[in-house]
Amino acid sequence: MDQTSRRQGARKIASLGLAAWVLLLPIALVSLGIWQTQRAAETLEHARRSSAELSTTLAQVKNIAASDPTAILTFQGAGEPTSLASLASLAALVAVSQIEAALSQADEELEISQIRRPLVWGTIGGAVLAFFGGALGLMAAGISGIRARVSQRQLIASFQRLRSLLPFTLATVVIGFSIGVISATLFEAVSMGLWADFTTGSAKLFAVAVVLAVIAAYGAFMALRGLKDVFALFTPEPLVAAGRVIEETEAPELWRFVRSLAGRQHALLPDTIIVGLGQGFFVTESQLRLWPEDRLVTGRSLYLPAAYLDLLDQAEIAAIIGHELAHFSGEDTTYSQQFTPIYAGLWRALAALGRADGGRFVLYPAVKLGFHAMQRFDHAVAHWSRLREFDADRSGSLLATPADAASALIRTGIIAPAVAYVLQRAYAGPDDTGSDDAWPDLVAQTTELVTTNGWSDPMPLLGDRQPHPTDSHPPTIQRISALGVEIGDDLLRRAMRQPEPGARSFADDLFSDWAGLCRQLSKDFLDDARMMRDRRREVLEKVVAGASQETVVYDNVKPMIWTMVIIAMIFAGFGLTVVFLSGQLGLGYDEFAQSLIAAITAFGAVTSLLYAAFLYRSAARPLMVLTPDALLASRLDKPVAWTDVAGYAVYASSRFALRLWLNQDAPVPKKHWRAIDSKIDRRQRIITLGALGIKGMKAAGFSALVGRYHEAAYARQELAAAMLHPSRDASADETAGKY
Repeated sequence: MDQTSRRQGARKIASLGLAAWVLLLPIALVSLGIWQTQRAAETLEHARRSSAELSTTLAQVKNIAASDPTAILTFQGAGEPTSLASLASLAALVAVSQIEAALSQADEELEISQIRRPLVWGTIGGAVLAFFGGALGLMAAGISGIRARVSQRQLIASFQRLRSLLPFTLATVVIGFSIGVISATLFEAVSMGLWADFTTGSAKLFAVAVVLAVIAAYGAFMALRGLKDVFALFTPEPLVAAGRVIEETEAPELWRFVRSLAGRQHALLPDTIIVGLGQGFFVTESQLRLWPEDRLVTGRSLYLPAAYLDLLDQAEIAAIIGHELAHFSGEDTTYSQQFTPIYAGLWRALAALGRADGGRFVLYPAVKLGFHAMQRFDHAVAHWSRLREFDADRSGSLLATPADAASALIRTGIIAPAVAYVLQRAYAGPDDTGSDDAWPDLVAQTTELVTTNGWSDPMPLLGDRQPHPTDSHPPTIQRISALGVEIGDDLLRRAMRQPEPGARSFADDLFSDWAGLCRQLSKDFLDDARMMRDRRREVLEKVVAGASQETVVYDNVKPMIWTMVIIAMIFAGFGLTVVFLSGQLGLGYDEFAQSLIAAITAFGAVTSLLYAAFLYRSAARPLMVLTPDALLASRLDKPVAWTDVAGYAVYASSRFALRLWLNQDAPVPKKHWRAIDSKIDRRQRIITLGALGIKGMKAAGFSALVGRYHEAAYARQELAAAMLHPSRDASADETAGKY
């Protein structure tokens, strides 16, 4: 119940955040535009009035100056423009030049006011456009999400409409915010001309305004460039899988078997059948890129995992393949062809748009709106996907029996850990013989593993739980219950039966050379694993080579030494001033005060110089020595091995410090009593080494240096472990059968 309440609370917070970005922010921008409108109108009216009054006054003063140049004019009175307040009483000729300067300033303000006026409409218009786009997007997402729950067909139709509308609503939001933000920024930037005295004139004022708005304009441009991904057709990227295409000549019985199942279900026959080691059973109509052949497969594809085929019987395989082929029948075909690829592609486009955001303010509301629209479909998609799984289970059970389908559900669940265990060990490397030849057939080895060690516990698969609204697959226990099968001893006994040693599996009957195919798939897997290990080793060796020598770092005491010398000079200067100029300072007859001040300043000067000398002597001693294996610090009584350090951080805000977080089993050193700027927290296992700084190195550079040694030590440890135990860790044999 608490988890449900937390989810509801999180959804409410997310809804409020979305409303704030998509609706309230445009409203706030409109309010700013209205306020700017009032300011622009007042400024424009004031500028016009001042210009007109100054023009009239200038004409009058020029007439007076023409008749009597020496006349003294006094400017006062409520009717005079405020720009004349500083003129006071002036000769007529001087007043002319002063009034002309004031008139020029008034005309400049008038020009700025006229430039500002249309910008307010850009602020308001852009905000209204963004609000309209956001409201339309929210409404369309809400309606589409509701309709999508009516039926699977309505889900596809609603999504198609939203897919057509969403890019335009997002573009409207981005363009609206871009116009609004840029206009508001330009308005405020141009307004500087009304209070800042720029001698270069209104042209440069406007240039300053443009420069200040360029960040917003650049952000808008990049946002619109990023939005083109959402306008694209969302062509899905090919899915990547490992496996081999099985032609009918290689497995005629398999194709006959699948063709029979498809005919009994009235389902479409797959164009391609693929067998691999990795994923479970699945069908897809998306493009598949298969390695190691780098082959692009199109059309309807059926993927069969080899290890599962070797451990399931004919009835269970029929139920599973029947389940998968059911997705190629009825509305599922339309769903797979028209909805799933585009839905996944749109999610990828929005994710790419979110990554491209880069903190651009004008793009963020559109990204939030896009994700909200897609999330409205998530519950409906998961709902119909769960129903499709139930329907596919029923369809598959008709090709065998419900009990066979239920057994297949349990058995595939307990096969998965065994497959993962074998593949992980094989991927780690060859065994102690140093050769991959010990892993010729990973399928047979999986079968041998479960034959020898038994199965993993099936009960976690059967734990009844409420599926999350966005889970596309129902829990196994619900799927079995929907088949009308009771989970009892008989079902569990059938699902957990042991493979018979030496017996042929049903897969042997389906393929012309089943063992040869399994060896080929194993070779493909091991070749890829070997290549990945080689690449990993190259990376590790490069990391180790980057920190193979000792690096000695010194405390950056020079700035503090100079600081102490300057402080000592200040103390000395003040003391000498008091001693030699005591009369001028009023201390001529107060010998005690003179002596006290002299003693204090002398003590301050000497102390500062002594500390400077101490720092000078300590500068020759290394602060730290970074070796490939450990960190040696003058503040600590013993080295700290890099492999004992779980994490680190370098701080340089209030004071410089290197902080190390130790692993739980790592020994904690002691610090020297003189290291007052360092600290050892034994409870939290944190070491803090203080310093004045690192000589010749900034904090970021020192952090990178520590990181290189830290990573290199762990890389060296991994390389050493790989050489000592090529195949697995020391406890691998002990954990066999506990997959």
